[in-house]
Parts: sequence; structure tokens; C-alpha cells
Amino acid sequence: MLINNRCIYEYEYEYEYVICIHCLLQYMDEEIYGSGLIAVLWLTGITTPILKFLYDPSKRYLSLNRRRTIEQSTSDIELRLMACVYSQENTPSIINLLEMSNPSLENPICFYVLHLIQLRGRSAPLFIDHQRTCTETNSSHSSCSKRIINAFRSYEQQKSNNVIVKLFTSISPYETMHDEICMQVAEKRVCLLILPFHRQWKPNGMTEAAHPVRALNRHLLRTAPCSVGILIERGSLNRNNPLTSVSFYSVGIVFIEGQDDREALAYAMRMANHPNVRITLVRIMDPRKKNKNLKNRDPDGDLIHRFKVDCIQIKHHDYKEEIARDSVEMINVIRSLEGCFDLIMVGRRHTSESSLFNGLTEWNEYPELGHLGDMLAASDSTFDGSVLVIQQQKRSGIGYHDLHLDSGIMTRQETLTIVEVPRDR
Repeated sequence: MLINNRCIYEYEYEYEYVICIHCLLQYMDEEIYGSGLIAVLWLTGITTPILKFLYDPSKRYLSLNRRRTIEQSTSDIELRLMACVYSQENTPSIINLLEMSNPSLENPICFYVLHLIQLRGRSAPLFIDHQRTCTETNSSHSSCSKRIINAFRSYEQQKSNNVIVKLFTSISPYETMHDEICMQVAEKRVCLLILPFHRQWKPNGMTEAAHPVRALNRHLLRTAPCSVGILIERGSLNRNNPLTSVSFYSVGIVFIEGQDDREALAYAMRMANHPNVRITLVRIMDPRKKNKNLKNRDPDGDLIHRFKVDCIQIKHHDYKEEIARDSVEMINVIRSLEGCFDLIMVGRRHTSESSLFNGLTEWNEYPELGHLGDMLAASDSTFDGSVLVIQQQKRSGIGYHDLHLDSGIMTRQETLTIVEVPRDR
């Protein structure tokens, strides 16, 4: 009886509500209806930017006072690295790069693997911690990550007590995925974030991933609270399998100047203690700056001097100096390195006023790789090795002053310089 009375009461309430709406529509003319519709649209339009302004997830990691880098970290503590994996094809090269980083008892590595999956058909993002879930679910998302998880866990078991691998899966839209990654970087106190390049080279040809992957890499270059490395998978890093065989790696570092080059060299010095890694440092110098650097010690010279003292004494490491007066001679030095290394490490940014980069900006196909990285990964390049482009993040980020990240076209007009190139070049 109570239920019937409740149903009758609810029915009468709904009936009275419909009558009120009907009466209101009778007394509402077109002017009132138009004004109400405009007010609703105005409130909806002004609420969205206000909410975005008040809730900005990037403030949680951009406000950090300290940007973690490999150069500033000491060698006697655990090195924390994070790698993003877009597909199963990224796994072999990431594992080879982890092996080259020389995980050992003296220098252990904590390696975070973040499998990124684009959110489709779901309203809320999903973050899966595979350490907390003891049993794997039978969902389609877990089946996509299963092979990746098994590969990294096999490597962790092979390198017991030397490396700790922690696996995660992030399912979110590409538009907001960079916020999730940066939050994980800040919470885990990562020094270097490794991102696969959006293009992949295979034996049967070159394949290109979706455009959102490239946009995501650019977002992370702007906002990541640590150093960022973009790995171009091209060469033996895709074919070698450190789980089944012992591999020897030849690594080259092209050093010109700047904090990005120092970060690449600091990472190479971590690799130098690996018995199966051979490091070759190639320093390209402008003759007008060579004598100046000899008189005044700078951070670049100090780090190179430390490399000579710590690594040159090991027989299989090497150091070379090349003199380049303009961009043509620098291109010749870069081309002479083709076929010599399994991996070449370069810095992304350099001083734009240097004469070594005159005329190169207009031909930059991938601004997120910098001048040297773009030269090695361009469509017409014959370089058959992998490339790691490293950027050392500044304290305030680079989103406000890196004007060439979104386009390869110069934002200001420059004078055209014509250089006569001999036939043999």
C-alpha cells in the first residue's frame, strides 16, 4: 500500500511539473525565448575556459623548482629512466638501449616502461599498474600489453639485482596524454624520458605512425620536467636481442656546444663502463672559437676533460676533433660517420648564431630533432644506424621561447647566403 501511494504521489508530481512547463511556454514569447537561449550559450561558452584556467594539470609539474637531468645526477646513486612504448615494435630497441646504459650492482637502474594506448570508446582515462595486479585480465588492452610486459620482465630476470623494471599502461586521449606522462615523471623522479620517433624504418621500407604521436612528442619536449630523448629506431638496435645473445655496440657522440650536448655526453659516460660498448666522442669545433675555449674554461670543456680522464684510459674508447668553418664542412663531417656506429647521440639545440648552422633551418624537416638529428633522420639520408636526440630541459621549460618546434620555417626573414660547393663535396 505504501508503494502504491508513493507511485501515485510521484505521478501527480510529474503531472504538475508538465502543466507548469506548459503554462510557462504559453506566456513565453520569441524575445524571451531568444534571450534565454543566448544566456545559456553564453554561460556554457564562458564556463569552459574558466574551468580550464582554474584546473591546469601542468601546473603540478611545471612548478617544480628542480629539473632532473643526467648531468646533475651523481654516478653512485640509482639512475631512474622512463621509456614510452607505442607499439610492440618499439620494444627491442628500448631493451637494447637499456642494456647499453650499463645496469650493474655499483650503478643500478630503475627503469619505468609506460605503454601508451589511445583512448577509444571510453569517457574516462585508465592507468594500470602491472606491479599491483598479480593476475592479468583478459581485456583487449591487457592483451596488447602482454608481449611488451613479458619481454621486459624476462630482461629484468636476466639482469637480477642490477635493474628494476616497473611496467604501466596508460589509456587516454593523445590530447591529454602528455599531462599523464609528466605527472608520472615528476612522481617517479625520472632523469631521462625516452620517446620513440613517430617514423619507423623496416627492411621492406619506411612506415610512419599517426600524426598524434608526433604531436605528443612535441608536447613532451615543451613540458617534461626532466631531460627528453627521442630515439629514431633505424639499424641494429631493432635486430639485436640481448635476451638471447651477447651484443657489442659502437656508440658515437657528436659534440658541438651547449647543455644538450653535455647531457648526451653525460649519458654516454654512463655507458662507458659497459664492457661491450665502445664510445667515440667526435667534437666539431669552429676554428674561431677553438683558441677562446682553450683560454677560458667553460662547462663544455670541463665535461670533455672529465671524459678524457675517466674514459680515454679505457682502451676501446676514443676522442676525435674535427674543424669545421661553415655548415658545408660540418655536413661533410656528419656524413663521414655513416656506417661507423650502431647508435649516434646528438644534442637537439645549439647556438643559432653559430656559422655552422647558417642556412640549415630552412631545410629542417623535423624541428623536434634539431639540426643534427634531422640531418641523420631525413628522408634522403643514407645513415643506417639509430639516433638518440637528447634535450636537457631547463628549469622554466622551453614552451615559451622554442619558436621553431612547431614549424621548420623561419619566423623572421634572414639574408640568403649562397655557398659554392666543390664537385668532390
